Amino acid sequence: MNPRTMILLLALCSLAAGPALGQDEQLILRLGAPVITKLAVSNYYPRSLSNPETETALTTLNKVLLDDLKFSSFFEIPSRSFYPPGDAKLPQEIDFDAWDASSLEPDYLAFGNLQVYDSGVVVEAFLYDVKTREQLLGRRYTVSDESMIRQVTHQVADQIVYQLSSGASRGVAQTQIAFSSLKGNSKEIYVMGYDGANVRTITANGGINKFPEWAIDNSKLVFIAKLPRRSRWELWIQDLTGGRTVIPTPTSFVSSPAFSPNGDQVVFSARARGRVDSDIFVSELDGSGRRQLTSHSSIDTSPSWSPTAQQIAFVSDRSGTPQVWMMDIDGSNTRRLVDRGGHCDSPSWSPDGSHVLYSWQAPRRFKHDIFVIEVVTGNIHQLTSGRGSNENPHWAPDGLHVAFQSDRSGSKQIFVMNLSGNNLKQLTTYGINESPAWSSYMSEVH
Repeated sequence: MNPRTMILLLALCSLAAGPALGQDEQLILRLGAPVITKLAVSNYYPRSLSNPETETALTTLNKVLLDDLKFSSFFEIPSRSFYPPGDAKLPQEIDFDAWDASSLEPDYLAFGNLQVYDSGVVVEAFLYDVKTREQLLGRRYTVSDESMIRQVTHQVADQIVYQLSSGASRGVAQTQIAFSSLKGNSKEIYVMGYDGANVRTITANGGINKFPEWAIDNSKLVFIAKLPRRSRWELWIQDLTGGRTVIPTPTSFVSSPAFSPNGDQVVFSARARGRVDSDIFVSELDGSGRRQLTSHSSIDTSPSWSPTAQQIAFVSDRSGTPQVWMMDIDGSNTRRLVDRGGHCDSPSWSPDGSHVLYSWQAPRRFKHDIFVIEVVTGNIHQLTSGRGSNENPHWAPDGLHVAFQSDRSGSKQIFVMNLSGNNLKQLTTYGINESPAWSSYMSEVH
């Protein structure tokens, strides 16, 4: 049976890290979750003769592919120790009768081969329906050297996810995460793979750079920066191929910017002239057409654009404590989304517009945890608990994974997990790392 996306009812099991809920407050949330498909993932083998370079590349490919597919949330992957004997590197070598007779009963089988030549590396990837013996994927990838093995493996994983989710997900293995990192006296913007690999520097200005957010096409990052020996915060748009734009702001304070869904505008928090509290503004990418969306004697900050571009979620303390609010794109129809007291921060709208992530510090508590609220019903589900403060959540583009910062390991670091709270992974270890922002899908999958 082809996998499909279904709706599961998930109960809120525990709020041990927050205030106890009464019987009438047991919160249930409908979360989109994939049907779990049983997928056997065979080791890749040498295409022809083995050599040290091929074996090294195979070690990387086999580990990365298994990690990618496990993290995808779509598959139950049986242990390879129970697979039928025999090397499966080409379709004609697969003994489907042995797979049918095994106790594993997988729905699908992924396998392939790799060979390192003097001219480059060739990877062949296959995916078969075990029961119908139909080929669902058969592709050859050629790259110039072994340094690109991880990139190719991420492509293979995303192809498998795309095929077996019936197009519901394009996979997150090729996506990236931007974040702010304090090392020494400067805080710079970095980008890394979704798994923490291939970290690269985006800024190196020696200042304080914070709150990165991606453009929808992943070509640019918007963030705030304060350069050495300057007192003014600036709003930067950094093109990842080179060049930057500094957007004019009303005063010397600006915070928490985000691109509009079509990439033509940016929303941000700033102080209007003569005001001490911050408000929400929106402008074109060159700073023109700036409009003030809120004007309240309170702090309005952390705006997050809905995927439809019709609403903005933001944090405001106009009700006494910082809570999550919503408004239409023209600043009208302001209404409270979260109203539980305590301290809310960093709302992040889900890719399908149905939910908002945020962090919450309960009254008389000293740590934040990650929560998600269903916009229409107001139902809430808690995603993190236990030790450490968990903040600045951000959705993955598939709506099934979350990135956030946590000091559970002793200092602020970047973590990712499934929306269910499983597959928790710490991505950074050195420095103080904050404000992760997950990119959109990196490329089309066909």
